[in-house]
Amino acid sequence: MRASSSRMGAGFECGAAALRTPRAVVATDCGPVAWRESEPQGGMEDMSRPANRRRTRRAPALHAILAALALAGSVPTTVRLAAAQTFAIGHTRLTFTDPARGNRQIPVEIYYPAAAPGENVPVGGPPGTRYPVVAVGHGFLLPVSAYAYLWTGLVPAGYIVALPDTEGDLSPSHLDLGLDLGLVASELQAESAGNPASLFYDRVENTAAAMGHSMGGGASFLAAAQNPVISALASLAAAETTPSAIQAASQITVPALVFAGSLDCVTPPAQHQIPMYSALASDCKTYVSVTGASHCQFAEQNVLCSLGESGCQTPAITRAQQHALTLSLLGPWLDYALKADLGAWQEFQGLIAAGSGITTEQSCDVVAVGEENSPGPTAGLRIESFPDPFRQATAIRFGLAAGGPVALTVHDVHGRAVRTLIRSELSAGVHRATWDGRDERGRPLSAGVYFVRATAGENVAVRKVTLAR
Repeated sequence: MRASSSRMGAGFECGAAALRTPRAVVATDCGPVAWRESEPQGGMEDMSRPANRRRTRRAPALHAILAALALAGSVPTTVRLAAAQTFAIGHTRLTFTDPARGNRQIPVEIYYPAAAPGENVPVGGPPGTRYPVVAVGHGFLLPVSAYAYLWTGLVPAGYIVALPDTEGDLSPSHLDLGLDLGLVASELQAESAGNPASLFYDRVENTAAAMGHSMGGGASFLAAAQNPVISALASLAAAETTPSAIQAASQITVPALVFAGSLDCVTPPAQHQIPMYSALASDCKTYVSVTGASHCQFAEQNVLCSLGESGCQTPAITRAQQHALTLSLLGPWLDYALKADLGAWQEFQGLIAAGSGITTEQSCDVVAVGEENSPGPTAGLRIESFPDPFRQATAIRFGLAAGGPVALTVHDVHGRAVRTLIRSELSAGVHRATWDGRDERGRPLSAGVYFVRATAGENVAVRKVTLAR
């Protein structure tokens, strides 16, 4: 079922309180909240809007409360993604080579989870723990250091943030920057899979997001359209590019999260982010307009960017508030899109429903897949697969206690069925199937997490598998 919605902004009223969640214990000033939905500033054009109404609710999950505190200016950005296990931030600088573009050199600043902060320190966590890559493209004439809030927010939560330090001159190639984003993700995965001498050997997950701000946001669309390694797309005030990011959007089927600022006069949403969002072919896409947000406040303070905003309306929120609100939504969305955390998806949906400081539009195909090899009626129907992760094919084995009609299907992280492997009557006993990482039409699917679901009568079993490219 395709779920499509549009929501308005809201505010929080606070008193002394404390919130305990599975992710963290956070002292807050927020108790029950009374909020009024109202017309946003510069929200999405031509979208349905619910009638104004007043409700009283208890504050939603951690990220929602942090978002509210961010709007009040009382929470550090790095707290936004506090998790059960957090990491220090390691840093290294690597240079990758692209033979397909005349041995183009691509220097990359890489920030990664570590046990202790430092340069070239070991990756944190037990050996073999792998982390998804978020490749971030910079804005026009903006240094990669302008996105420090992204790596200080994401790395402690278990992400490798890689920023190509290319196309920083007055005549940048948008296409090259987009190709750089995809190549960086590919090369880090290759380092993990096949280079025992690498700092990242056996440390990089086979899921990756292309992300960027302004010019880099448009370039992230080009990356997602051209590189199958990219399994998710997130953009911040993305700018139209040459070649067209809007046209490239029609080729993108991976999950997408498009941020815009309601007061952005550098890349006005009506000419940039809204057409990109509308053109996306993603089965699940979300548009978020941050109320009172500007274009340049999606980055750190930069004189050149500020000059570009001369004559624009003064932002209604501070830079710190804009960063905090962005991270409060980006965190659970990435946890779902790159880590297949279904609880994070529910958390993200709760934030969208609460609508604190944002207006949203969302279109998703939603199907309940089920929990992996869960107890109860499914206990007699367990699925095994090998190898996992896999590149070419994975062998699937499942056992039936009794004969009858059986369906064996493959679903993406949004629950969409992408392949039917078996749909027939089977006898009791052990059965086998093979999935080659392709959809019903024989097209290779993007790298990422998928779920193999077996249904036999009332019994359902689910196995999570990871496709590498």
